[in-house]
Amino acid sequence: MTTEIAAVTAAPVIFALGSFQALNQSKVIDRILRLSKSSSSPNILNVCSGDDDHDFQSILFAEKGCAVKRCSPADVHHFKEWADVIIYRCNDDLQQSVGLMDVIQDGTVLCALPNVIPSDFIPAGTIIVENLDDKKIDDLMTTHSSSSVIRIDDLSAFVIVGRNAMTVTGNKDSTCHVYIRNDTGETICGPLPTTWTEPIPIEEIKLFPMPATALHLEALEEHVDTDFVIADDVLPKAAEEEEACNDDESAFPKIVACGRTETLQMQAIVDKVVELAGTDLPKVLYIGTASFDRSDRYNVCTKKFREMGCVIKRLEVSEEDTVPTM
Repeated sequence: MTTEIAAVTAAPVIFALGSFQALNQSKVIDRILRLSKSSSSPNILNVCSGDDDHDFQSILFAEKGCAVKRCSPADVHHFKEWADVIIYRCNDDLQQSVGLMDVIQDGTVLCALPNVIPSDFIPAGTIIVENLDDKKIDDLMTTHSSSSVIRIDDLSAFVIVGRNAMTVTGNKDSTCHVYIRNDTGETICGPLPTTWTEPIPIEEIKLFPMPATALHLEALEEHVDTDFVIADDVLPKAAEEEEACNDDESAFPKIVACGRTETLQMQAIVDKVVELAGTDLPKVLYIGTASFDRSDRYNVCTKKFREMGCVIKRLEVSEEDTVPTM
């Protein structure tokens, strides 16, 4: 199946926090600013009750050039036109704050603990929680008949951007963890990578702990050439063939062999690909079978080409229902 990729929507943008200490982490702050409507120096509205600010340092936002104001939940409507980012530090139901839901739907970034985030913004069949232990999460899945639970460590945030999401963290040992039931009813868990620079579909994230097997790919073996050789043995011959092709203007294969996924984010490599393609805006077909069509790998490999404005299509064959008819 070949699919074209639509641009990620910017509304709503929700930072589900493992704790408010996550807002003291520079990487989390930078991601909040980048996703705000005014990414240069957004206005930050600190919505809270009482005077306890020990777990949130607004000066860290001010040092980035942001204007920071503070108000109670009852007064949010006075600032809804002003705020680019709302940090909601109350235990009250967020939906009771007048006008707050409207500004979130309009693209204002919301940062809050999972328990006060309205269900409208949480994927169906999913529960998002801050730092619970495995036993409590297993009980939670049983009690609520949930298909998945996403647990957020203290210094991390689960960032929801429309129907996509990613993890942002301020500490290498802190991340988000996905819990699901496997085919036997056992709860399995897997940590989410913290290196993503773009969100991926939440439905894909929910399946992250499942082992990648794709046994049906064995049916493709007869269509795949496995007669591989060592490069050193064929380079001289390839050079001769290329020279011969240059003489008679015949077409010959053009291959850029990459050592790792991130190679295609190096401008020199991308420039060579474009040169070999013979056009300023090459049409790109992405075949992600080797990484089981994971969207995070797609994002890395195609980032430069998307920024150039190239037309990109995906050919997905790693899932049984996406294998094209032979």
